[in-house]
Amino acid sequence: MTSENRPYDLATTDHDYPAWSGPPKRTILICTHPRSGSTLLGEALFFAGDLGCPLEYFHIGFRPRFEERWGVRATADFARAVWRHRTTPGGVLSVKLMWRDIQELAIEHDPVAFADVESAPPEAIPAETYRSLGQLIRSILPMPTCVHLYRRDRLRQAVSATIATQTGQWRAIPGAEMPRLRDPEYDDETVTRLIGYADFCHGHWRNLIAAMDAPSLSIAYEDLARDYTATVGGVLAELGSAGSPPPVRMRRQANDASEAFVARYLQERGIPAAR
Repeated sequence: MTSENRPYDLATTDHDYPAWSGPPKRTILICTHPRSGSTLLGEALFFAGDLGCPLEYFHIGFRPRFEERWGVRATADFARAVWRHRTTPGGVLSVKLMWRDIQELAIEHDPVAFADVESAPPEAIPAETYRSLGQLIRSILPMPTCVHLYRRDRLRQAVSATIATQTGQWRAIPGAEMPRLRDPEYDDETVTRLIGYADFCHGHWRNLIAAMDAPSLSIAYEDLARDYTATVGGVLAELGSAGSPPPVRMRRQANDASEAFVARYLQERGIPAAR
């Protein structure tokens, strides 16, 4: 097997924990959106040593591999398998969630009650629906603490997502490289759509986190990237970890091509580039 085809190491059986019985004592939810630094933050929590291994267990692109490995399919059975294999000996489970994951869990649970969650904007969803959605999440991921990870620069987030989708390179970690599908091409329509979609998803996240009435904290990707040690140290402290910020394994993916796309997008709209 070449390095280009190796699976992400944290998703393998080598990083399952000793079998845990019953629900976790607490669950850390990284509530986020693609290209917001969730792998960077997730690895920081994992390598700190006592906060679990936050992966996208409930994402449609990753869940089937875990289902096959653990021999389960229904969401309730799958959740119990996640508890069993991915809860630390201290009782902590960590999970990364995108808003799309929440939509799919909601529709699977009750397609009538949660019909609006799939497409309605955040301002159109009643508070009671968010409360019901929070109860559903608590039944799957008990005793949650929500970490809302977002990116202030929505344009660079959208450009990053566009490039990752085209190239197939969603992460750059030595030993877990992803094969390059093709060179990226500028796509104004996709970038604009993804800016709007990020706003849509984060609006829902903010409403849901407020309705859940659970411990929460908010982190901006820009702070994580600018001062990794201080930002991660603060997050670890707030989450009650005894660990310290680990070294970074990931390589930065932003480059001249992505910055050229950003500059072109701004130029075509007559928007001065930030200095």
